[in-house]
Amino acid sequence: MTQVSGADHIQAVPLREHVYGRLQELLISRTLAPGDHLVEERLAAELGVSRGPVREALQRLHRDGWITLRPRHGAFVNQPTRQQVEEFFEAREVVERSAAELAAQRCTPEDAEALLAICDEADADWARGVPTQQMAGHTARFHRTVLLCARNHLLLEFGEQLSQRSRWFFAPLVGTIAPRAWAEHREVAELIAAGRAAEAATAMRVHVERSRDSYLDTQLVGDAGTEPVAFRRTRAPSGSRAGAPARRPHLSPPIPRASETL
Repeated sequence: MTQVSGADHIQAVPLREHVYGRLQELLISRTLAPGDHLVEERLAAELGVSRGPVREALQRLHRDGWITLRPRHGAFVNQPTRQQVEEFFEAREVVERSAAELAAQRCTPEDAEALLAICDEADADWARGVPTQQMAGHTARFHRTVLLCARNHLLLEFGEQLSQRSRWFFAPLVGTIAPRAWAEHREVAELIAAGRAAEAATAMRVHVERSRDSYLDTQLVGDAGTEPVAFRRTRAPSGSRAGAPARRPHLSPPIPRASETL
């Protein structure tokens, strides 16, 4: 795939939407990592567009909670805050638990076969040591298939919105939690295939809760406007700091060409 080269490369998607989506993907993949300084001029040059669409995209990313705009300092990638993490997992539990329950009631034999096939592919790829990004793709496909099997358009819409946040949060963890997560995925898939709706919902709830625990036990989250602090499920008193990391230098990493990331 060739490098993005401005409006010539984009016909159906408005330029501002393309730039927003491109930057969002770099944030989700942690190519642009928490703490990184985003330089408008450089982003525009790398994406092959003018600074206007980049400025609009940065403002939208700020409104959506991905970055912070600091007067006289510029734009910086956010570390997920405690509130964002809590809200994400609360919403994810509601959506995915409901989807699993409905999927068990509504899925066809073909749906169940497809769901179990995803689990088989993931197990085989994990055993072969495939790259973690490919495992993340299996995870996204599994959860989306559960949503599709639920046959509820609003649940699907909500789930796809949550999926982007999920990829952002879990990008650093794919290789560490995959065996446990995929055992839980298979349990959910088998319960859905068997039509055991209440048990499928419970298994999905437990899966989301364990994902939350894994995330909070291993990742750094920050409060808005502060440096990140270690935050576990057993929450420390407000204002305490457990093993606070050294301040990350605000350096802009090289932004890969479109051929490397799209």
